[in-house]
Amino acid sequence: MPVAKVYTKSQWEAFGRALDALPEKPDTERGVTVRDAMKDMRVRVRTAQAKGYTLEQIAEQAQQQGLDITAGTIRYALRSAGKGSGASSVARPAPGARATGAEKAFTAQTRAQEATSQTKHVRKEGVKTEARPQSGPVQGALGFAIRPDTHDL
Repeated sequence: MPVAKVYTKSQWEAFGRALDALPEKPDTERGVTVRDAMKDMRVRVRTAQAKGYTLEQIAEQAQQQGLDITAGTIRYALRSAGKGSGASSVARPAPGARATGAEKAFTAQTRAQEATSQTKHVRKEGVKTEARPQSGPVQGALGFAIRPDTHDL
């Protein structure tokens, strides 16, 4: 079993002081991911494509500048950099998101209608009237109907 490394408090404090003393790095020397760079380069890549260049040729240009990226990397980065920025993107609720008031009201109304439609069979016993639930599809948690596989359950 590996033993956890232990250092003195003074070593950690010296390390903290060294980090605090580091000068600000210029923007030109900071690392930038391909995805982040594509946010700025997307227009230029699209312009090069409009001039007739393929993504493979654009990737060759990047490699000549010391960027080790492929056409597939550029294609993927362009797609992920452009997500959500187009007018055609449709807002969808996140998985596990809470329903809005209108959605809750609609769901409650639908369930109430299903409950009243399931009590169709009525029989009279003397003066008493008894409503029996109708056997039919049951609403599942995921929104689809759950039907019995036999009719005599």
